[in-house]
Amino acid sequence: MPNYRQLRLGIQKGRESGLARIFLIRHGETLWNKNFLYQGQKDIPLSEKGRLQAQRLAEVLKRETFDVVYSSDLKRAVETAEIIAAPHGLPVICTKELRELSFGKWEGHSYQDLEKKYFEEFHNWLRNPGDNKPPGGESLEELIQRVVGFAKLAARNHSNKNILIVTHAGPIRAILMAVLGLDIMHFWKFKISNGSITILNLEGDELNSDNTFIVKVNETGHLLE
Repeated sequence: MPNYRQLRLGIQKGRESGLARIFLIRHGETLWNKNFLYQGQKDIPLSEKGRLQAQRLAEVLKRETFDVVYSSDLKRAVETAEIIAAPHGLPVICTKELRELSFGKWEGHSYQDLEKKYFEEFHNWLRNPGDNKPPGGESLEELIQRVVGFAKLAARNHSNKNILIVTHAGPIRAILMAVLGLDIMHFWKFKISNGSITILNLEGDELNSDNTFIVKVNETGHLLE
């Protein structure tokens, strides 16, 4: 195990070799979030509460300096990103790579609905989400590959920069999994709330390097709820 001095040296080395600071933001609430429906890649807008959450994010993040803002191209993420980016005068760069996991035919259904209508497929997926996928959707392994690939590219292109990424719970979990080198069965162990802030210090483009640190996970104090 590294001691304190080794950790400090590692942090300094990371700064010298190009340390990106990545802010991972989950979009504000939608009515589908409120009603516990699988949302996936359905293009659902923010609710009134979700817009308020985005405004509170903007208020707490206006004290930060960002060099670039990326967002999933789904409405709930784009609207959240635009509200946060406005005080910084930055454009929002949208990409499909930051979309939520596609749940295919399961989108718009609740957990209870899926147990009734897709019992066998649903429970196979719960037991082995890495290889199985919702009908017409993605596996968790596919989600992790595209999101982690994007995060590495962003860190490579913006070395020594502050990067704001507005996305969904699934992509944030995928990035945390990669940083910690966790097995895919631990995917659901991270609580990622609407309007939350997660922060990483990332050296180069290797998410699991010795000089990559998780600074904050699922910070929601700014929401005052």
